[in-house]
Amino acid sequence: MTLIPERYAEYETTATIGVVNFASVRGDVPATLAKIEANIREAGAQGIDILVFPEEALVGLGGCDVCRQGAEHCDYHHALAETVPGPSTDRIAELCAEHDLYVAVGMAERDADDPEVLYNAVAFIGPEGIQGTYRKLHLGSLPWVTEGVTFTPGDSLPVFETRFGPVGVQICYDFWFNPELTRLLALKGARVILNCCGTFAGPGKRDYMIQTTSTRAQENLCYVASSNHVGGEDHGTSSYAAGAVDEGRAADMLGHSTIAGPAFPRFSQVLAEAGGEGEEMVSATVSFEKLHRWEPIFPWRDWRATHQQPISKLIADEFRKLAE
Repeated sequence: MTLIPERYAEYETTATIGVVNFASVRGDVPATLAKIEANIREAGAQGIDILVFPEEALVGLGGCDVCRQGAEHCDYHHALAETVPGPSTDRIAELCAEHDLYVAVGMAERDADDPEVLYNAVAFIGPEGIQGTYRKLHLGSLPWVTEGVTFTPGDSLPVFETRFGPVGVQICYDFWFNPELTRLLALKGARVILNCCGTFAGPGKRDYMIQTTSTRAQENLCYVASSNHVGGEDHGTSSYAAGAVDEGRAADMLGHSTIAGPAFPRFSQVLAEAGGEGEEMVSATVSFEKLHRWEPIFPWRDWRATHQQPISKLIADEFRKLAE
């Protein structure tokens, strides 16, 4: 007898998720797209179903002097940005159809209606084509990073449909420091959450990467995959430096891309972890039957919609007060 709830009954019961420790060729979209294509082909050969690249993977992380000075227009970032659909996402869609997989890839997205508006976005693409983008909500600010100057924040929390069920996407700070966003995606039905991030190395950061990915999985009883950049100077600069936040330094990206999720009777465990020294792809095959083994014991989504609904309303009201 299956424990999978009726609302998920039509979806496939297993999926292989892959995360990429990735080093973009900063500022060179064609060269980086060629690396993305090579990873997609390798993922297809390995039987991976959902492949995750980091934040801004297509363009490379890092600000520029123009953005750092607070300019309203930056030629560098505008030259890298693309609409969705656009040349790069169209090519990735062809590869997804060829290899029958889904890809989440970070990029700089140009607004289709206003070319002066750019987003720090993740395009979600599958065998059926381009499903859309998730646009980062919480943008960092000077002197730490320049993305709050370069980009406009998003205004939605989409859930993307796949043959494995609904999938939620987040970007870095949205995921690491704002757990309510993961919870909302899970309440909207997502059983897989993809975190495309650009996380720097530093004291305790590897543990933070692994533990927070695992905690988001535990909190929401879902599978979570975090894909991160790896490498050094080619990624540009960060304005973070211990004791001198206004001085730039060569970026040192953490790597350690991670997949975690429930494995009954554990609420969560690490299912795959990349290293911190170089590019690589790691994967894990997840079982939704195993995931829903928790269903008769801890059906938290159903509780939120039934006897805990007043608590859900209280939480929504408290957030509404903070937003007024």
